[in-house]
Amino acid sequence: MRGLAVAFVVIFHIWPTALPGGYVGVDVFFVISGFLITGLLARMALAEGGISLVGFYTRRVRRLLPAAIVTLVVTLAGTLLFVSDAWWEETVKQVMASALYVQNWRLADQAVDYLGAQDAPSPVQHFWSLSIEEQFYIVWPLLMMAALWWARRRGQSPQRMLITLLSLILAASLAASIVITRSDPAWAYFVTHTRIWELALGGLLALTLDRLRPNERTRMAVAVLGMVAVVASAILFSNATAFPGYNALLPTLGAGLIIAAGTIRIGWFRGLDIAALRYVGDRSYSIYLWHWPLIIFYTAQRGSIGVVDGLLLIVVTLAVSELSYRFVEEPYRHSRSRLEWRPLIDGTMAVGLCVAMAGGLLFAIQRQTIDIGLIGTPDYPGPAALLANAAVPEGVKLLPPLSSLGRDLPVIYETHCHRDQRSTNGEGCLLGDPQGTRAIAIMGDSHAAQWVPALDKIAKDRKWKFFVFTKAACPVTRITVQDEGKPYPECAIWREKVIAEIARLKPDFVFTSQSNYTSVPQDVMVEGLRSVWAELAGQGVHVIAIRNTPFSRFDPRTCLGTDPAKCSNPRAEVEQENVSALAAQGVQGATAVDLNDAICAKDVCPAVVGNIVVLRDNHHLTATYALALAPYLAKAAGL
Repeated sequence: MRGLAVAFVVIFHIWPTALPGGYVGVDVFFVISGFLITGLLARMALAEGGISLVGFYTRRVRRLLPAAIVTLVVTLAGTLLFVSDAWWEETVKQVMASALYVQNWRLADQAVDYLGAQDAPSPVQHFWSLSIEEQFYIVWPLLMMAALWWARRRGQSPQRMLITLLSLILAASLAASIVITRSDPAWAYFVTHTRIWELALGGLLALTLDRLRPNERTRMAVAVLGMVAVVASAILFSNATAFPGYNALLPTLGAGLIIAAGTIRIGWFRGLDIAALRYVGDRSYSIYLWHWPLIIFYTAQRGSIGVVDGLLLIVVTLAVSELSYRFVEEPYRHSRSRLEWRPLIDGTMAVGLCVAMAGGLLFAIQRQTIDIGLIGTPDYPGPAALLANAAVPEGVKLLPPLSSLGRDLPVIYETHCHRDQRSTNGEGCLLGDPQGTRAIAIMGDSHAAQWVPALDKIAKDRKWKFFVFTKAACPVTRITVQDEGKPYPECAIWREKVIAEIARLKPDFVFTSQSNYTSVPQDVMVEGLRSVWAELAGQGVHVIAIRNTPFSRFDPRTCLGTDPAKCSNPRAEVEQENVSALAAQGVQGATAVDLNDAICAKDVCPAVVGNIVVLRDNHHLTATYALALAPYLAKAAGL
């Protein structure tokens, strides 16, 4: 079963369209782990009269940690060699999270983080499932010991107490999985409490299997039914399937049925008991560890994976996994030490060393600064290269450096002034010159927030106050909006609070900008904008709407690290309708400005202009380029 499960995962990761539901292999692993670990602990408790935590954790360390740490260290080195500088910082953070077995929680936070949701997968992303298993290994023996103690104290059957405990965990976790998958599938996919029921299912099977004594014919039927369930989920499920939730019942129950059936023979058919699957199953842990970094490194250099290179990746994965299995996994697994605690000490030191290496690299990356004083110099003309035909010297390092690209954000992200989706806080942040007698403000979503560096410089140069009101995925328009298809009432609440706050502050100008929200009909969007702008104008505030900046078909963090010459988009394909100009036409006291000519050439929108990187992802300006646009924005707005 382990061989089949890891085969599903590898095929899905290499050719996702060939086996769109291959990710269910991870769920099969969860059931197997729950079955094996619960059975091991139960046998230990019955044979030895209790559970030895030292003995259990020692075996787990020998079995899991050496291969995992070697994989992480090699992956860290491979990242520096094969992956774009722009991804180094995030990968290093994920290596640290993986070494500490909390990777699933980091990915869960990123899945709901507006800035991180579109990040490219890291070479250690697959450690999320290993993190859940390790958390289970840490907590489950302690719960079993507590249940056994309680059973002895109450004079009850230890096995019955364990079954009751596991049943409660399964029911609670499954309920949480179903509910959270409906409301927040990205979060539900990674967090521990929506997955632990799958391990509990395997554990229940381990505790009750001896009571099940089906005859040969029944076992055959159960095995076939289980195989059909697992294979069907791998074929029929896809990334569009709400998962885990109740859909995860199909592969997990299927795995449970296969385990319950045991070894079967139907004529010449021996079920999963074949040499190839046994070979892969024995090496499944190493295969799982190594296949994903190899895929990421290959795609970082070559792009997509075809049939031939996919087969080559499988061969390389098997070869590397064989070396890992033979020279790392097996020797440490079967090693013996005179000191029972020694593997735990060695394991702790190995984890600490891995985290220290990654932390040192992270420190070095984060020490790199972005020298904004270079903006406008002959080496870094920025927008002047497009608007004034300024010469652009070659061989100059990009500004900001690619390794700093992910951190090139407006200051409001660091100070948490930019509100997230859950917030309804309508208070603004004060930038510019706090003692200024005049004031400007910005209001809108992250496409308004990207203009904060430019407006902050404008305000400081003129000694004006600058108030910031921005919120993730929340347009200024007075219409009902959704966030990734879900109701978003916080947006409307926040917007009305901000309008009231602006009325109180009475700034001279309110700048606004927003993404295009193509799911909303254009006429509805325009009328919603006019409603807000007219109210602001009625308070004596001049509204200046900045046209939305073009999107990119690629992520510059990846493209610039491989082939910078190809990092440009046809302008006609990535520049959207100027909704701001349409809305401003119907509101007296509102003006629309368009700075896209300072971002794009006549026909193309490049990732780098005048040696300054334009976008930090595929649709947000870098803070550095926004700062370079300050004088052009001031001129366009008549300031």
